[in-house]
Amino acid sequence: MNVFSDQLSGLTALLSKPKNIVIVPHKDPDGDAIGSCLAWYNVLSSGGHKPKVISPNDVPVSLQWMKGAKEIIDFNLFKEIAIEVIHKADMFLFLDFNNISRIGDLADEILPCTAPRVIIDHHPLPDVNLGQILISDTGVSSTCELSYKVMKSINIIPDVHAGECLYTGMMTDTGILNHNSSHPFIYHAVADLLEIGIDKDKIHKKVFHSNSLNRMRLLGHALCNKMEIFADGKVALIVISEQELKNFDYQPGDTEGLVNYPLSIEGVEVSVLMTEREKTLIKISFRSRGKVAVNKYSEMYFSGGGHRNAAGGINKEGLQQAIDLLHLTIQDYILNNDK
Repeated sequence: MNVFSDQLSGLTALLSKPKNIVIVPHKDPDGDAIGSCLAWYNVLSSGGHKPKVISPNDVPVSLQWMKGAKEIIDFNLFKEIAIEVIHKADMFLFLDFNNISRIGDLADEILPCTAPRVIIDHHPLPDVNLGQILISDTGVSSTCELSYKVMKSINIIPDVHAGECLYTGMMTDTGILNHNSSHPFIYHAVADLLEIGIDKDKIHKKVFHSNSLNRMRLLGHALCNKMEIFADGKVALIVISEQELKNFDYQPGDTEGLVNYPLSIEGVEVSVLMTEREKTLIKISFRSRGKVAVNKYSEMYFSGGGHRNAAGGINKEGLQQAIDLLHLTIQDYILNNDK
């Protein structure tokens, strides 16, 4: 972490006295966002600070077992409470996002505040003007892995509760070590967390094996009835409409991991999941094998980004337009990417 020595010194100085710290993940938070937020929530609480986590919207049920999850303030539901907490903040900690647009309407309440902002994130092209301290590393698997590096570097030792949160983020952001995990540190980190005493079997059960009946039926419907293979067998596309989400009583997190399934099909190099959240807002997840950089593709066509093999994007023109655009562009992109 020598490359971040100035930032780490600045963070250490900020944390030298007890503070009211507001911790913020991105909108539609996943395991890495909530895992990193609650890991910091737990270590900061133990260190004498008064942290509060404010999420732009609701937290997936599969992540609500972690210590501190019940204290998360949902900005959509409890706006007045969140604003009161924001106005008392001595410091903001932004986790797992690199641009203020990723927190939606919550940005309008935070940006006018003068309290210093610290960003810890692993996504490419961060907004360098967003905070006073920026710790950004695209070479790590997850913000949880980067958070663990930061904690070690400033002599914070996470307890078992914070360790469970960190492990959750590492596992969910790598598809249980299937992608973005070809470097030694993540395995050293996992070993350290096991030494701390985390129960990985419990965590896997809570996160990956506690599905509702409706979620399982949604997954089955998506794979059986909604998956299309095209581009000479190299691309898999699953499209789920807003009405289908309603039919299966969709809850936040119910489609988590679905985009990974088609990559187990022989010959598929790119898997795409499109979910219609509103008639003009399509959320898109991309996964790929090997050399195909889906982050670049998402940036080019779907206002997105992320990592080489795991990225996200959006389309505001409607479901059919998003499908047509993918069909029109993805095969040539793969061919050019393979050269």
